[in-house]
Amino acid sequence: MNEKIKKGGELCFWIAVIIELIVVIIDKSAYTNPYESLLFRLTFLLFVIKILTTKYSGREWLCIAVVGAVAVISYLTNGKDEAVRAVALVVACKGIDLKKLLKLVLFVTLSGAIVLFALSAFGIFGNFSVTADFGRGVNGAEIVEKRYCFGMGHPNAFQCMLFMMTTLVLYLYQEKMKLYHFVILFLANVASYLFTDSNTSFLVVIVTIVGVMVMKYCRILQNSKAVYVLGALGFGVVVVFSAYGAFVGNNTPFMFRLDKLLNGRFQYSYIIENARLVNWKPFAMPGNEEFFDQGFIRLFYWYGIIPAITYCMLNLYLIWIAWRKRDYTLLVIVVAYAVLSLMEAHLVSVYLLRNYLLLWLGCYWYEPLKDDRIKEGKYNEARR
Repeated sequence: MNEKIKKGGELCFWIAVIIELIVVIIDKSAYTNPYESLLFRLTFLLFVIKILTTKYSGREWLCIAVVGAVAVISYLTNGKDEAVRAVALVVACKGIDLKKLLKLVLFVTLSGAIVLFALSAFGIFGNFSVTADFGRGVNGAEIVEKRYCFGMGHPNAFQCMLFMMTTLVLYLYQEKMKLYHFVILFLANVASYLFTDSNTSFLVVIVTIVGVMVMKYCRILQNSKAVYVLGALGFGVVVVFSAYGAFVGNNTPFMFRLDKLLNGRFQYSYIIENARLVNWKPFAMPGNEEFFDQGFIRLFYWYGIIPAITYCMLNLYLIWIAWRKRDYTLLVIVVAYAVLSLMEAHLVSVYLLRNYLLLWLGCYWYEPLKDDRIKEGKYNEARR
């Protein structure tokens, strides 16, 4: 009976993940989903069922209570329920095979992208390209450009999805990849960029591919603690610089020059936030609902300082896990996601499975709380 209950909970988990992935694909399309809120409630319920059918230790329940309290207070303060849903997803991941989970995410996301591409290419549904002023003109000059979005509404949206899928491919298959496989990924990114002209994701993909390739072939780096420390420091620098940009906008000579390259991203968020972080509170106010591109700035603005710092600490925890497991691919991915979030807000969204870090957190959050693994010295075992 216990085994049947456990399998029933796991079935609920897989159904919820698939629904969340489909919701992400629908959001990227031209279709407006009228059942989005209902589907979010359904997946939350399914994750809760998985939690109720999973065994947790006393330490694990204490951890769940602390992080869950932060999420609940955030929800009660600003009305955004995605923090609570994210905690449910992460907690429900206990006992789930990480590679199996990531392969499902890659398959469903890639299938959805292909469907949107085909529908737009044949003129059935969605735009194949967009002709508009994307704000790239100098001194406010209007420049109308034609860029390709392949059914995803905006070129940046397609390039971001390509970046996210590339990170999954690298994580799942880098051990078997040869040099020419890395070259193929690189060329696929270049080919996409020729149509989307999305600079940010294009550059971050290149850095990610090169970073994993260098770590793979330079074995001395894989076991170098300094590399992981530098990764953690790099992550911290990105977060601090984001806060600095939110505080000053483009009102310093350096930020003015940088913001010109970023099409006014920092100045736009600076204006929305009513200048100098006056809207940054321990837990965000209900009126903090404006959209802008910087991921970390949106994180602090939408949810508050305490939830945002909690999320940042969990990122650093993943880097620590990467060091303990010598999982250099995870290290590169965490840092790459942070760099992307400096300029894009793809990961900070009501759509949970835009952010794959939640899945790594879900499969690793409880490991330090398992005394037997620490005492037996199995912490450096190969990742699943």
